Amino acid sequence: MSIETTTLKFSGHQTFPIRYGWIYKIIQEVANGESLSSSSNVEKQMQSMGMGKNMVLSVRHWIRALSLVTCVDNAKQLYKLTPLAEQLFTNGDGRAAYDEYLDKIGTTWLLHWLLQSMPSNNGELNAARFFFNYFNGIKVKKEVLVLEVNNALTNHEKELTEATLSKDIDCFLQMYAHKSLQSNKVNEDSFASPFTELELLKQEDSKNYLAELTKRPTLPIEVFTFALIDFMKRKQKDSNTSTLSFDSLLKDVGSPGRIFRLSSSGLSDKLDEVEALTDGKISWTDTQGLRQVQHSFSDISDIIPEQYLKSYYISEGK
Repeated sequence: MSIETTTLKFSGHQTFPIRYGWIYKIIQEVANGESLSSSSNVEKQMQSMGMGKNMVLSVRHWIRALSLVTCVDNAKQLYKLTPLAEQLFTNGDGRAAYDEYLDKIGTTWLLHWLLQSMPSNNGELNAARFFFNYFNGIKVKKEVLVLEVNNALTNHEKELTEATLSKDIDCFLQMYAHKSLQSNKVNEDSFASPFTELELLKQEDSKNYLAELTKRPTLPIEVFTFALIDFMKRKQKDSNTSTLSFDSLLKDVGSPGRIFRLSSSGLSDKLDEVEALTDGKISWTDTQGLRQVQHSFSDISDIIPEQYLKSYYISEGK
């Protein structure tokens, strides 16, 4: 998608990255029918969630950004949990939540996909989404990101202030950067956000970060398959094709390769596993340098990618 067609959303988090325990708390609020935007219940939510006002506003922002809720009443700003959010985090109808307290790294990978993958149109752009969808470097510095974002948005109809961009990049770095500690002392900032566990961004020193392309061994194949089908559904909607090039999966905006920062060999390994998990419904070929991925579903738009998550959570729960 063209970056000029995105909606700029570089604020709303109050400079707070998602923290451990926040998802569980806000899920309970939504399940109890509490508004996510009303100013009248802010103090009530400060008490129920044990947070300051800015943190309440921040966690409201993040639950929407994660696409775990859908709005059911615009006037009252009431939301309901998506079916995926209910399955992941709530108990009901005689079933147990897959991962009520966000204990499994596969869930964090899944949330990362939901948070950062850009849709084919009308997508919201922020510093993190710019990084995971458009940034091509391996070495990362804040001033380089500032420059690249500004250059990319030169022709955008909306203006972005330097202060807003700077705060959003700081929030992104805090949320994702895995800090290499130089001593045996425990640094609480290193564990503030569950996304640091993914090690997609490693802090080398106070100004330098490393974002390598690797095989991502901690990324469960079930979560990768969810993301792959999600991406293929978007692509087929745009072009009505059942075949995608390997490079498209590796490099396109919103692709699994970009969002998970996979190396070429990492992507090929994952695709081998996908073929086994889907009983050959998704396969890929590498013939004389032409690498393609295809599906044999009668209509992929009818496929619910959540179905491939079940085996991960059942096996993990044993």
